[in-house]
Amino acid sequence: MRTFTLALMTCLLGCGNKGATPEPKTPPPATPPARPTVPAELAVPDDHKLALVASARGVQIYECVADGGAPAWKLHAPSAELFDEGGAQIGTHFGGVDKNLPPGPYWESSKDGSRVHGASPVSAPNAGSIALLRLQAADTSGTGVFSHVSYIHRLATTGGVAPAGDCEAGKRTEVPYTAQYYFYNAP
Repeated sequence: MRTFTLALMTCLLGCGNKGATPEPKTPPPATPPARPTVPAELAVPDDHKLALVASARGVQIYECVADGGAPAWKLHAPSAELFDEGGAQIGTHFGGVDKNLPPGPYWESSKDGSRVHGASPVSAPNAGSIALLRLQAADTSGTGVFSHVSYIHRLATTGGVAPAGDCEAGKRTEVPYTAQYYFYNAP
């Protein structure tokens, strides 16, 4: 009787589905990232949807320039790596001046090669660190993650401030910084 019961249960559990495997469970949809709280002057229009959040670690590169007066440190370009929430590198951040592109900041995906060029910065101070920013996309390229970006936020900045004091014209220095970048897509 015991053998019959085991055989019956085995058949009920899989007799008509020889070789069938259970269907994989579909993971729940990813929760979209939360829109950050920002000063009013940095607000992005509500119809632009937050598409990506990336952490950045890198440097702000400053160059000592004499613009008709005493030499002073002036931003040359950023240079940073972008990381997803799991810590995997997903892209780079750089200045166009270093890659034969029009001036301004760029973000490029290391996964799909898409790129966004930021312009029209609006800033808000962040004591002891580089300013918080909202930028508009001047242009994009490719067909990937950055190809539909319309606005960019640079928030939660640490470090990156230009050196204080005198400098020698033509010299460069790199100042470490971190930030959170938020990328919004147009409606």
